[in-house]
Amino acid sequence: MTILNAAKYILLKGGRWAALSFVVLLTGCASQGFLSENGFFNTKLGQSTRAVAAAEDDQPVIPFDAETLYDLLVAEVGGHRKRYDLALGNYLKQAHNTRDAGVAQRAYQIAVYVGARQAALDSVQLWSELQPNSLEAISSLSLELVYAGQLEQSFQQMHKVLELGGRAPFDMLARGASALDGEAADGRRRALIDQLNGLQGQYSKNRELMLGRAILFHQVGDYEQALTLSDKLLRKDRSDTPVIMIKGRALSQLNRNDEAEKLLVSALERNSDNGRLRLLYGRILVQQDKLVEARAQFEILQRQAPDDSDILLSLALITLENNMDQDAELYFQQLLALGQRSSTANYYLGRLSEKQEKYQAARSYYASVGPSKEFMAAQIAVTQMLVEQGQLEEARGVIDKARKRNPAKMEALFLLEGELLVSDHQFEKALELFERGLKTNPESTNLLYSRAMAFEKMDDLGGLEKDLREILRIEPDNAAAMNALGYTLADRTDRLKEAETLISQAFALNSEDPAIMDSMGWVQFRLGNYEQAEKYLKMAYERFKDAEVAAHLGEVLWAKGDREAARQLFAEALNDSPDSVILQETVDRLIGGPLAEPSETVSTIRK
Repeated sequence: MTILNAAKYILLKGGRWAALSFVVLLTGCASQGFLSENGFFNTKLGQSTRAVAAAEDDQPVIPFDAETLYDLLVAEVGGHRKRYDLALGNYLKQAHNTRDAGVAQRAYQIAVYVGARQAALDSVQLWSELQPNSLEAISSLSLELVYAGQLEQSFQQMHKVLELGGRAPFDMLARGASALDGEAADGRRRALIDQLNGLQGQYSKNRELMLGRAILFHQVGDYEQALTLSDKLLRKDRSDTPVIMIKGRALSQLNRNDEAEKLLVSALERNSDNGRLRLLYGRILVQQDKLVEARAQFEILQRQAPDDSDILLSLALITLENNMDQDAELYFQQLLALGQRSSTANYYLGRLSEKQEKYQAARSYYASVGPSKEFMAAQIAVTQMLVEQGQLEEARGVIDKARKRNPAKMEALFLLEGELLVSDHQFEKALELFERGLKTNPESTNLLYSRAMAFEKMDDLGGLEKDLREILRIEPDNAAAMNALGYTLADRTDRLKEAETLISQAFALNSEDPAIMDSMGWVQFRLGNYEQAEKYLKMAYERFKDAEVAAHLGEVLWAKGDREAARQLFAEALNDSPDSVILQETVDRLIGGPLAEPSETVSTIRK
């Protein structure tokens, strides 16, 4: 008779001996040790989980009912057979049904083992509620709250751990804060720093508390404070690896790389097998462009951990940067063989194949790049490669297939294909394409803006204005759309006051954008306000040496009668941008003859 059938028989028979028989049956299972190898069933089942909890709290043992015993037996057998979902489900269910601390603890252990974080939080919250003075329960709860991103609640539990005389993992709390994002992230980190500072006086020698503060100071960019705390900790233990890591990173951020190197070399002399220290040392060498030395460190790391994809990728990128293409290709192929970082490896193998003019291989590698940060880079690379070979329609086919493979990137792929068509002056096809894209995403401001620019190239100012105003309906504070519409009205129509209003609104939203400064200057020129026009255009040109801005500024200088300065500016700009159509047209229209050579310093323009 199997264990499961025996359990069914005993429990179906019922009676006063059912629970005792079940315990004897469990004792037989436990004596075989079949669960201990799984790493999470630590309680001796012969006592029953309730007996364990009672022993801890010095409370009387209350027997489980038959249904509970049956569920727990099934859970234990499920664990033995690696049916961890069954084990966790039954234990979690019975933890809530029985409100038994031992069952809740066991549910937590299983959840941690299988990495079921939500179930772990659920069970440990129940466990700590049932045993509010259990140091183990509170410590476990504090960690699960970190994993759940509930950092402020975690701090409260860690404070309790300290009060109970335990070691609170404040360093884990601080590391959990690294995952915070959004505008409020740094504010939350600084609030945690304040909370930890409040405990430091009472627990001045607590390592985890001081390390947690150092980590948080590093996260908010206060590297000097992180360094100060690291030095204090290292005076107590100069071989404390996590502290050495914080100090090394802080020194690097403060551009004290020589000190960081010295620190890490010394640490590695004492502990040459520590991969984390060597990895940080290698990355600091990369930041300083010491690629040969960095490669040596990553090769040591690879020998220590040959299947580590992060190390292999670092080696591949370092050798690629050193123009050691064969070595780079070998490392990327190793990544493919491991089945890790496949998209990254395929992308770079595509680049290497394209460089070697192995275009078919390159295309195959690019096509193998799946959803990842390299996906769009691969699509751009393969389409550019095909366009350069005169295969525009083939490139469009590749993009169409990519849209079907990765719908999440549909908008970006419509934009990419539209740009190809506009660059090839196939404006009607571009408009059809943008229309298709907008059917799937009618409020895509990116697609509307790109279509507006296509209308502009077709001299369809009505279409342009319609799309830009639609963007402003969706996003009333879209400065780029305001600026584009205002500039077009200033440059191509007599609606100058309306143009000035739009550009002024855009400038109020983003006064540091050179494109908006250029528009402000141009609309003032069109209104006849030459001094204002010159002021804005000089501001734009100082920030962005663009040919169109140079053409506008030169025209203003010419109109003001400062023609020598205009000539010098045109000559300088044509030297930098000899193929600029707008610049050459402006020069031909205003001067029509040879230009003066640009002087070394055009002081009248740059002041």
